[in-house]
Amino acid sequence: MVTLRYYDEMDLLKPVKVDTYTGYRYYSADQLPRLNRILALKDLGFSLEQIKLMLADGLSLEQLRGMLTTQRNEVEKQLAEEQERLNRIESRLRQIEMENKMPNYDIVIKTVPAMWVAACRRHDPDQ
Repeated sequence: MVTLRYYDEMDLLKPVKVDTYTGYRYYSADQLPRLNRILALKDLGFSLEQIKLMLADGLSLEQLRGMLTTQRNEVEKQLAEEQERLNRIESRLRQIEMENKMPNYDIVIKTVPAMWVAACRRHDPDQ
C-alpha cells in the first residue's frame, strides 16, 4: 500500500518487519490503534505533519486541545466561505430564472477591512 510506505517515510507508522527480498512490509495487530488514530486525525482535516506532532510523546492535553480548537476555527471559516459562495450561486440562479437569460454584467461583492482614505473635492464651475 502506497500510503503505508509514505507513513513509514514520515515516521508515522513503521512496519514491524520488512522482507529484504520482496520489500513487503509487515505490521502487527498492536499497531492498529495508532493507524486508527492517524486515520481519525486525518479525517478531521489535520496534515500528516500535524498528526506527527500530535502523536509525539510529550504532547500535553492543553496542546492537543489547542490544535483541535485551531482546526475547528479553520473549518468554521471554510464553512462560512463556502456558505457565502453557495449564496452567490443561488442568487445567480434566481437572477437567471427571473430574466430567463444570462446578464451582460457580473458583479462581485467583496468585504474589505476598514481603512482610512483621503479625498479631495473640487467644484468645477463649468460643469
